[in-house]
Amino acid sequence: MRARTFEVVLGLMLIACSTEPRQITLPPLPARGNGAGESEFDNPGSILAEGGSDASTAQNDAAFGDDSCVDGLVRAIPIPPKVVLVLDGSCSMSTDYPANGAQSASRCTRNAGGRWTALRNALVGTQGVVSKLEKAIAFGLVVYGTQPRCPIPGQPVTAALGNLARIRAALPQVQPGLNTPTGPALDWVYENLITTQRPDQRGASQLVILATDGEPNSCGSLGFGLGGEETNYQPSIDAVKKGTSKGATTYVISLADAEGPFHDHLQQLANLGDPEAHGSAKLYEPASPDQLTEALETLAAAALSCEIELGGSILLDQACDGMITLGGMPLACNDPNGWAPIDERHIRLQGTACDELQAHTTAVVEAKFACTGFRPD
Repeated sequence: MRARTFEVVLGLMLIACSTEPRQITLPPLPARGNGAGESEFDNPGSILAEGGSDASTAQNDAAFGDDSCVDGLVRAIPIPPKVVLVLDGSCSMSTDYPANGAQSASRCTRNAGGRWTALRNALVGTQGVVSKLEKAIAFGLVVYGTQPRCPIPGQPVTAALGNLARIRAALPQVQPGLNTPTGPALDWVYENLITTQRPDQRGASQLVILATDGEPNSCGSLGFGLGGEETNYQPSIDAVKKGTSKGATTYVISLADAEGPFHDHLQQLANLGDPEAHGSAKLYEPASPDQLTEALETLAAAALSCEIELGGSILLDQACDGMITLGGMPLACNDPNGWAPIDERHIRLQGTACDELQAHTTAVVEAKFACTGFRPD
């Protein structure tokens, strides 16, 4: 029997700097039955082998193929990350941005040049990160404060693809206020919006991006922030530890002119939230609206996964017999700057190959495996 192969073609529209939707692009499928005993299909779960007989039984063979081996295009799905935006909705977010030494605002007002407006524009404005990446990243949103209830005055938005309209609607022109219950809000997020993942478990990466400008306090014994105005760092520390234990990575953006103990606290949260940084995590401190947008774009682009889920299964001992190309250039298997099989259903681009995939707005990955080593769903 002559050799045949499956071709897995992934058109990954990664849009860290583009408004184009991220999608899988496959070549047109020719008509079934090409007269050569081979079959093309657009439903990989139902493959007709030579002579038109059902090949599903033969595909259960350990080698995945014999006379039932057929060519076919197999859909593959990039794994979208989950990014939960946790935003400080206290009244100090009405302060001019940058503040240039001015005193923080004590009332919640609409300020076109303020921190809250800059944050809202950086997320859901025309060129905002959610606006550009909603098709590639499952964004969620929590705005926290103490009015009319604490710690989350409004309705949280559960992370999902295509969430721009819901997130925009949940971001008022003026933040709710009044105080800054960061710890209780983070604890709620990790408890309700983050799924526990083991280190060896396959699944979407989970990121929490905290943007704040104020010393953390609490809901207080009387509720609505009353009696809870005193600064308390410990609830935030405990909450981030909980998130890390569940497999989430937390990044911190400071919109304040933070210094002293408050700055040190935010750096501590950044370190706890990103254990892979080994105590040297970056605390993002943008000094202008443009720098804020850049920081959010950097974090969102880094969240884009280089892991790819195949629409079928590969035999791991034959995986490296396959050919993977990125932009037409072949990648070496199990190379630190190439690709590697993760398990029967997933591959990962690594090192410079991953960097290239994330950096370009349109990156095409092509994979070809022998049909004896690949079984479609």
